[in-house]
Amino acid sequence: MCDTIGVSGRLCRSGNPIFGKASDRAVNEPQPFIFVPAADHVDGEQVRCTYIGVEQVSHTNAMILAKPSWIWGAEIGVNEHGVCMGNESVFSREMNTREKALLGMDIVRLTLERSETAADAVRIVGELMERYGQGGNASFDTVFHYDNAYMIMDEREIWHVETAGKHYWAAKRVDGAYSISNYLSICTPDRMHGGLIENAVRKGYPVDEPFDFAKAYVDWSSPVNRSGMLRRCCSYQMANKHANHFNVEHMVETLRAHYSEDAWTDGDSCVCMHAKNPAHPEDVVCQTCSAMIAECRGRDTVMWGTGMGVTCIAPFQPFWFDAYSKKQVFSYGEMDKGVDEWIRREGINRAILDGRIPAEQYKEELHRLEKMWFARVEQVQPDRASRQALCDEIGDEADAFIGKWLDFAKTAAPAPLGTEDFQNYWNKKNGELGKNRRLAK
Repeated sequence: MCDTIGVSGRLCRSGNPIFGKASDRAVNEPQPFIFVPAADHVDGEQVRCTYIGVEQVSHTNAMILAKPSWIWGAEIGVNEHGVCMGNESVFSREMNTREKALLGMDIVRLTLERSETAADAVRIVGELMERYGQGGNASFDTVFHYDNAYMIMDEREIWHVETAGKHYWAAKRVDGAYSISNYLSICTPDRMHGGLIENAVRKGYPVDEPFDFAKAYVDWSSPVNRSGMLRRCCSYQMANKHANHFNVEHMVETLRAHYSEDAWTDGDSCVCMHAKNPAHPEDVVCQTCSAMIAECRGRDTVMWGTGMGVTCIAPFQPFWFDAYSKKQVFSYGEMDKGVDEWIRREGINRAILDGRIPAEQYKEELHRLEKMWFARVEQVQPDRASRQALCDEIGDEADAFIGKWLDFAKTAAPAPLGTEDFQNYWNKKNGELGKNRRLAK
């Protein structure tokens, strides 16, 4: 489960569009930030994705990705041209549960590697869907198949793309303060697969004039639709609350939104998702495992990311393509270090759940730090050296903050949250944390 928000530049204080995504995945699945350099490739080369190989292109862009450790692709990413992209699980009547093909995360990475604009990225998604298709188990520790939706942005445009089954897709250019979540919501597409309507007619799906993609293809039997609708309403309201003066701090607020009395143990309609022990075995248990924000400025795009689970307790640190803390963004060859750091920081979440860190006191200190970081980013000189110095300083401060609270938790008496079942669930997950070390490179 995930939520992605895009706000057009005309509604932002700086005049630059702002992108944000909270990535909700399996609670023990590491998702560090990885820098992938630009590269040239020889003719005929193939690139191996999570399950299948695809034909490589002659040149691939540099990217910073929020990358689930075992998946070749990415949940969220920004490329060197300032194209931003994130995916969502959605559920259609056509869902491919049999054949292995590209995961939605693979499509995110392939698209960012190959695109220079958001419109270009939409074309590439369509080509990948039609040539290779999507499919395969997308879960870290169970079996979970889904279709995908994407938000794609650059400094000029916002696009919403949705898919159905192995090959079908539809896309719509959007504007304003817009959000997507875990259900099909494109009604009248601007672009689509050439056989999309014909397939719907042939299979007896409802086909209106004008054609309504979501109505035709949505699978209403999926229980995830309800949660996605609730969270999309919440994120949409939050984003529009600050319209005309929206800034990065407002995006942080939106990605941290809770809509239940106790976010740690109750409710499923929180943009900042906390995993709960499921009431029913078929329920999918997720928590936010990473979050990323980008203020779209083309090649000068500034990003903010957590590289840590549970957004409301995760420090948002700034980085650029030419400047980032090596404690926050890891090189492609050091993915294992990124996984280790994600697991280390996840210790904060587990300690709060065990009652060994007072959440509100922790958050107060976090917000004071972030307020200073936001101000320093606005004041930093636009040269690489100044930005690198700032990223290193903030990286050290964030590292010390996390370390201080982890040390505090070591000597604090436990007072576990929730019911006995809730505690047993987390005890099981704690015992498994860090055991699955699969790395996809």
